[in-house]
Amino acid sequence: MHSDKKLYGVWDKRWKRFHETEKLTPLAIRMFQAKKKAIANELINLDIVSIIEVGCGLGHILEIYYKMDFNCIGIDVSQNAVNFCRKRGLPVALQKLEEVEQSYDLVSSDGMLEHFLNFESYARHMMRISNKFVLLIQPNHDSFCGKTLVYLSEILRKNKNIFEYNYRVKDFIDVFMQNDFTIIQNSPIFFDVFKLLLFEKKKH
Repeated sequence: MHSDKKLYGVWDKRWKRFHETEKLTPLAIRMFQAKKKAIANELINLDIVSIIEVGCGLGHILEIYYKMDFNCIGIDVSQNAVNFCRKRGLPVALQKLEEVEQSYDLVSSDGMLEHFLNFESYARHMMRISNKFVLLIQPNHDSFCGKTLVYLSEILRKNKNIFEYNYRVKDFIDVFMQNDFTIIQNSPIFFDVFKLLLFEKKKH
C-alpha cells in the first residue's frame, strides 16, 4: 500500500527495470492484443479527433491511437516511462493528470485508477478534461479468471504486481454516473479478466 507520492516513485522504478531487463510473456502479449482489439473496435464508432492516454506507461495503448492517426498524447509521472515512449516515437509528456488544462474528445486509461486509495479525485480530473468520452480498462476483481491471473503473473514473472485496491467495476461506474457521465459500454476483455468501460458525457 502506497501514498500517491510514493506510488509515483514505485512506478518509475518499475518502468526502469521493465524496459531494461524484462520481456513480455506470451500470456501478457495475448492480453495486450485483446485490449488493443477491444479498443480499436470501440474507436470505429466514436466521433472523436483528440485523445489523451493518462498513465501511458510503456505506450502499449498509446500506440493504438498513434497508429490510427488520432491527434493523441500520452502523459505519465514516470520519467523512465516517458523516455521509453519517446524512443518508440510516441507523443508523450511528463505530466500529472491534475496539471492538465487542455480538454480532449477521449480521455483514456488502462489499469491506473485501482492503484489509488482515493481514485475518485483522479476520475473527476479525467471527466474534467473530457469533451465527450472517457474510456477505462479496469481489472475485474469479481472475475475468477481475474483473481487467478494476478497470482499466475506473479509466479511467471517472479515479481509482485503493484498494489491494487479491491475495487469492483461497479465502484468506477457509480462515480462516473454520479458526475454527469453515462455508461455506454461495459464489455469483458481476455476471459473477463478486464472490463472495458466507455462513458459518455451528458449533454446539457
